[in-house]
Amino acid sequence: PAGSVFGMLGPNGSGKTTLIRMLLGLTTPTSGSVELLGLPVPGGLATTLPDVGALVEGPGFHPFLSGRENLRRVAATEPRLAPGEVRPAVGAALERVGLAAAAGRRFRGYSLGMKQRLGLAAALLVPRRLVVLDEPTNGLDPAGTREIRTIVAELRAGGATVLLSSHLLSEVEAVCTHVAVLKQGTLLAAGPLDRLLGAA
Repeated sequence: PAGSVFGMLGPNGSGKTTLIRMLLGLTTPTSGSVELLGLPVPGGLATTLPDVGALVEGPGFHPFLSGRENLRRVAATEPRLAPGEVRPAVGAALERVGLAAAAGRRFRGYSLGMKQRLGLAAALLVPRRLVVLDEPTNGLDPAGTREIRTIVAELRAGGATVLLSSHLLSEVEAVCTHVAVLKQGTLLAAGPLDRLLGAA
């Protein structure tokens, strides 16, 4: 639902990332159809993708560039950022994910958690209607996990819808309002989190 934090819960191999990739037009379904923000995929992607921020399967950046330089390259391709808005948007995104102090370091020297944070910063360069986070706390320490949860809560408070995948029930319970449970590509249950927990 719009304005919710929707968790996809399931063990590794349950189809969470595949479903996200189909939603974003990165993988073509062998049957059925997909809609993103009410428009068909892939036909409507040019219209919908600027409204979507995504972190899928770990971020891919240039190893010899700094975090800031990598993010500037991403921001330069963002259709909703004018050239004069790139630098402040990059600075704000780095600050938001706690990477401002490490922004000058080369990406190859980043820890897994720092790489996740930079990927999240790229997804949050401009306001989004939908933010898709595939295992966003992967590699993060407890403090980093709390920061991600805070960002998710801020996104929802700002009116965005968040789609989050995890194999950890505790993670879903901590941040999600709704949940879908997947196993081997099959939807087992879906609905408001409190209702599903009450039925468990």
